[in-house]
Amino acid sequence: MSRLFPTVAEIERALAERPHPEPAGVALDAAVLVCLREDAILLVRRTVHEGDKWSGHMGLPGGRHEPEDETLLATALRETEEELGFDVLRHGRVIGALGAVRALLRAPGDTLIGVFVARLETEPELTLSDEIAGAWWVGLHELAPGAAQVPERPEPVPAF
Repeated sequence: MSRLFPTVAEIERALAERPHPEPAGVALDAAVLVCLREDAILLVRRTVHEGDKWSGHMGLPGGRHEPEDETLLATALRETEEELGFDVLRHGRVIGALGAVRALLRAPGDTLIGVFVARLETEPELTLSDEIAGAWWVGLHELAPGAAQVPERPEPVPAF
């Protein structure tokens, strides 16, 4: 039986030489962090807030680039600590960048999101901010077609 996902070590090798995305000066620069530990990924559910385009969505820790962030990587690390209460670099290391994606929130190309990957050696204690309704370590094998199970939402998500 073939594997659907590469191992964390294979991901690390693949990302070794990839450049890190930098702020592009679009309407909104942002960054997220893929946190991997063994064969699991850390996923979050955003809290429902009226007017928030990502309200109630499942995703990755991260958020808006601030002027004090020297890089988009700094944004991803800061946002992860603010949202989940742990310092990524105390539990592991950044192994690379997947690149950047342009989100289509209001107009094409108005949001650039840098995507970074960290490999955690130890499982951090999670302290959720009010921006995060829940966080889970999900085995990559559980994301395979036919295997994924998503529990009912604890609260309705408003239509925007």
